[in-house]
Amino acid sequence: MPWNDQSGGGQQGGGQGPWGGGPRRPWGQPPRTPQRPQGPDLEDWLRQMRERFNMGGGNGGGGRPGGGRGISWPIIAGVLFVGWLMTGIYTVDEGEQAVITRLGDYNRSTGPGIHMHLPAPMEARRVINVTGQRTETIGFAEDNNGQINDIADESLMITGDRNLVQIQFRIYYNIKDAVAFAFNVRDPVGVGNEPGAVRQVAESAMREVIGRGQLEQIITTQRGAVELSVEQLMQATLDEYESGVQVNQVELLVAAAPPLVIEAFNEVVIAGQQASTLVNNAERDTARIINEAQAYRERVVREATGEGQRFIAVHAEYRQAPQVTRDRLYLETMERVYQRGNLIILDQRGGAVPYLPLDGMVRRPATAQPEGTR
Repeated sequence: MPWNDQSGGGQQGGGQGPWGGGPRRPWGQPPRTPQRPQGPDLEDWLRQMRERFNMGGGNGGGGRPGGGRGISWPIIAGVLFVGWLMTGIYTVDEGEQAVITRLGDYNRSTGPGIHMHLPAPMEARRVINVTGQRTETIGFAEDNNGQINDIADESLMITGDRNLVQIQFRIYYNIKDAVAFAFNVRDPVGVGNEPGAVRQVAESAMREVIGRGQLEQIITTQRGAVELSVEQLMQATLDEYESGVQVNQVELLVAAAPPLVIEAFNEVVIAGQQASTLVNNAERDTARIINEAQAYRERVVREATGEGQRFIAVHAEYRQAPQVTRDRLYLETMERVYQRGNLIILDQRGGAVPYLPLDGMVRRPATAQPEGTR
C-alpha cells in the first residue's frame, strides 16, 4: 500500500495508516489544519528579540530552541555605526559659537542652529558662550550664604608710599573672539582652584596700579582712577596675549587699611590732618601779612607820588611868581603852626581898624563831661 494512501481499505480498516491509529501523513506527522492569519503579537515579538540578542547565532546550533535565528553580527555592527555617526550631530544656542577641530587642528566655527561634524576622534567641538557676561572676584570669596571671606594672599598690596592696603575687587568681561579664546591662551578661565589667565592678569594689573599710588589717595579720592587704570592695563595685556577677551568693567569694592594696622593708620591720618590744618593756618596768616604789606606799600607810594607832584606844581608856580608863592607858603605854614593856639594876628598894612568879636574867636577847651553821660 502506498505510504500516502489515506483511504479506509485494508485489513487495518477504519481509514487508518499502515501502522493503524487513523489517517496519518508520511513519517508519522499529524495532518495540518488550516488556521486563520493573525496580526503580530508585540509581547511575543519583544520576547523573541530579547532571546535573539541573548542567545545570538547564525544558521548553526547557536540559535534559540525551536530552530529560530538570532540577529546577525553585521546588523549589530550597523546599528553601532549609525549611533557613532549620530554623535556628530550637535546644536548651538543663541549667543554661542562652536569651534570645530579636525584631528586637533582648528577647522571652522559655526553659529546658532543644528549642525553636524565628523564623529570622534576625527573631529571634535567646543561650544563657547560669546555674549554672556562673566565675572571674576579677586581678594575675597563669596559663599552660598552671601558671606564674604577675605583672601589675604590676594587682597593685601603695597602702595607707592610703602603702606599696606586691603583691596577687593570684581571684574566683568565677555568673549569677543571664540577662536582666540579657545586656542591662544591655556586655561583663560581656570579649572578648579587654579586661577585662569584672566584672573592672573587682573591681579597683576591691580598690584601695578596700587604700587604707583599713595595710600590716602587710593582709599579716598582716587578710587575711580584706579578702576579705570586697571581696566585699561588689563585690556592692553589681554590684547597682547591675543586672548579674545573683552574687559567691560572693573569694580573696586574695598580699598582700606588692613584690620591689623587700622589703629596705627588712623593715628597717621589724624596726624596728617593736624599737620594740614597747621599748614593752612600758617598760609592764611602769611597771605594776610603779605596783603597788608602790599597795601601799605601802595599807600606810601601813592602819598609820595602825590607829594612829589604837589612839589613840582608849587615849584612851577614859584618860578612864575616867587613873592606870592613865598607869602602863600608862609601863611599856610603859620596856619598849621598856630591852628591850635588862642592867637589873633592883624596885619598893620591893612589901614583900617577892623571890628572883631574877640570873645567868639578865642577857642576854649571843651569842658569835661561826666562818665555817665558819655
